[in-house]
Amino acid sequence: MNPIITLTLQANLRYARIASILACNIAEIFADCTCNSADIAEFCHAYELSVSEAFTNSVRYAKPSQPEKQVTIRFSSDDSALAVSIIDTNPQFNPVTKAPDISSYPEGGYGLFLIHRLMDTVSYTREDDTNILTMTKQATMTHGT
Repeated sequence: MNPIITLTLQANLRYARIASILACNIAEIFADCTCNSADIAEFCHAYELSVSEAFTNSVRYAKPSQPEKQVTIRFSSDDSALAVSIIDTNPQFNPVTKAPDISSYPEGGYGLFLIHRLMDTVSYTREDDTNILTMTKQATMTHGT
């Protein structure tokens, strides 16, 4: 994958909108060049929502006693896929999740579930006390590619 842009933000929910807008714009540019026109909106929505959920989870699990905590978002692509990595120094977590019990109307617990449903691949690594959650969405190829 070829790097597109890396952005580091303070681990604060006020910056979730920046992460979301950037993800949406990158997905639109990528999808416009690679996806069937009928699939562009769905591709962008899935990508933006996944980045927003991952960023929000990263912020929520940052320790409030460490206001200097940061979240790094790294976008990359190749001819057929758009990837994003959410990188933080929060405690290690289990990226595998089961569907929340909707009948109990839970307030949370949908983030990782949605990410796994919307993205084509989701991987998690832990390196040197750092979490790296990488999500990839494949394009529906057209435009002669």
